[in-house]
Amino acid sequence: MAQTAAVTITLQKVLGVDGLLAGAKKPYALGFIAGRRFGRSKPIPAGAREVDLTAEAIPWKLEVAANGVIPVAVEIWDDQGDAGPKRLGAVTGSLSSPYPTRVHELGGGPLLRCDVLTREVPAAPGAALVPRVAEGEKTRATLRVPNTVLVSITEILGLHAPVSPGAPGVKRAEARPGYTSQDHLGRVYLNSDLAGSWAKDKQLIQLTAKVTIQRGKLPADAKIRWTVVEPDDPTNDDPGFHAAWGAYVDKKDYDAAGDHKGSRAADNEGKPAKSPPWEAVAGFALASAAATEAKTTIVGDESKVVFHCPDTAGDNFILRADIDAATHVEGFGAETGIMTMWHRIRVESVRMKSAFALPMDEVPVPFEPCCVQLDCEPEKEVPDQPHMAPKDDDLETECVAYVNKVFSNRSNPGWFCVISAMEPHPLPSKKGDKVFEGDVELKSGGAGANLFEFFEIPGTFPDVDFAELTSGSEAVGFNLFSVQTETTAAGPITRCWIVEHDAQPDFTAGDGSLAHAYKVRFNYSPRFRKKGGAVTPGGYGMAANVKAKVFNPGAFYTAGISPTVTAKGKEYFAGRTIMFTHHSAYRDAGTGLPKPTYRGRIVGTIVHELVHAFGMPHKCGYFDFRAPRDKTCCMNYRPNWMLDDKRNLIRGTSGKTGSDVCGRHLKEVRRVHLEDNKGLAWK
Repeated sequence: MAQTAAVTITLQKVLGVDGLLAGAKKPYALGFIAGRRFGRSKPIPAGAREVDLTAEAIPWKLEVAANGVIPVAVEIWDDQGDAGPKRLGAVTGSLSSPYPTRVHELGGGPLLRCDVLTREVPAAPGAALVPRVAEGEKTRATLRVPNTVLVSITEILGLHAPVSPGAPGVKRAEARPGYTSQDHLGRVYLNSDLAGSWAKDKQLIQLTAKVTIQRGKLPADAKIRWTVVEPDDPTNDDPGFHAAWGAYVDKKDYDAAGDHKGSRAADNEGKPAKSPPWEAVAGFALASAAATEAKTTIVGDESKVVFHCPDTAGDNFILRADIDAATHVEGFGAETGIMTMWHRIRVESVRMKSAFALPMDEVPVPFEPCCVQLDCEPEKEVPDQPHMAPKDDDLETECVAYVNKVFSNRSNPGWFCVISAMEPHPLPSKKGDKVFEGDVELKSGGAGANLFEFFEIPGTFPDVDFAELTSGSEAVGFNLFSVQTETTAAGPITRCWIVEHDAQPDFTAGDGSLAHAYKVRFNYSPRFRKKGGAVTPGGYGMAANVKAKVFNPGAFYTAGISPTVTAKGKEYFAGRTIMFTHHSAYRDAGTGLPKPTYRGRIVGTIVHELVHAFGMPHKCGYFDFRAPRDKTCCMNYRPNWMLDDKRNLIRGTSGKTGSDVCGRHLKEVRRVHLEDNKGLAWK
């Protein structure tokens, strides 16, 4: 349908909100114009009767190329913290042709006041009547037809529209003729050429603008003026995004105290590969180029330009095309929707014949908030190997060799691999005997980074490797890193040194190396917290005297592993994941079939391992990014406790691991430059 008008809509106020706010904690507004979301707004003051949207840092304003009904709405939400968001109410309405230029009030109670400015596209000129000139007279009538030009963006190469729920073998987004991201969901891939193929350090789109002469003519000097605009990152505006992560993900929206002050734009972090970011397309010369604007020549009724996009996932932008000429032109420009930068990874799926199928259709979903698109290939079946390694000490080496054997795309840039295997190694024939249960005293030895805790039990037990310590109502399991047996005057004893639990709450995006991922580490023992050589009381807050259960080696083995790659003396995560589907967490030993909880449990583990592929550490100690606050980040281990904002452990937070990441992992995965990971060696 042809454009009939350019309609600029500005949301101004919501009137009569006081009836919605009773008992609200942190109410705010979200605005919608023609499907584009604006907000969240500044907090609505207690007792407010109206919400003044003109006070927002970014005007809630949009020019719509109208050709039908334009929906408009404002929703009022309450941020209730850990309890989750509550929708308090909404005002919805629409604007219809001829979109009168005036202030409109929509809804019934409350009311939405919006300003509408309409420029109608004039009809093409028809016949015009002029007076006849008398014979012999020189007087004549002159017709001057205004120049009216419409611009439309007809094609964007390198832009992809979401199309799939993630079934294996189906891309989650693809190029679509004529798609210009008017749904604001368009994806542009990092390290990708215009055809969607891997191209290191290249991310670009090519736009085509079509010029239609509605009346008059196109001036000879006319050009297309391209303008780029950075909108706000909408991630933290979603009602389901926990406010605790807002300032980390989009810090411009918050003040120094971390309080939300309304949405603000221009928060992209990436840089284009070319500066200025414009490049001429053959046949369409660049008349000028600057950081946010360029002009290109018009040939026939078209003009084209290449735009080099920012190189960080989550960065977003809008491009606009207008007529530019020295001679006056009544121009009607065109604008894309919001386009966002994404990682795109193809995932090769390999399954041993007797291993359980992996639910790869669910795996891409938790990655999408990180702006990661996983396109999972149909699984490839390979022969069984009941055990990956003869024993635990050989597991890493054997996994590396196995991946190199079955991962057919390991040398191709842009590929990860997920393997469904059986078991990592045989379990000990004698499993986990409890050799002691009773009261023990916690002691410490060493100082600074070398301070560790231990306890002693009567008897000689040189093989023990695990202890469960109980203080008050809390029981926590610890591995043992050293065991010493001695004979004392009272008889033989076994001294058990405790392995601390580690956490990496201060990680950042890096080069994919383990050295970077685990550069900053906190360690927690029963009574102490360590960061490097700094030791402070705390840890798990146990008393000096605790109850202990001590065990010989047991039935523990890993459920998944991401074997690393060594390059130039450093270990790197490299997008290689093996899931052991016959692990006791997933397989019913009696029936040999998957447990009822199989899909839910293993999806979280696969996501955990694939997040490692982006160079991210495990055990961040955080809840996931969602509100309500029900689950912890999938990068944690189930037995571990989470951390508060002072890096102290929080009681009662074990066993809550879900399939989503925390806000920090979300943001840092976006910031990763996979092309710089030497272990991947994507060239």
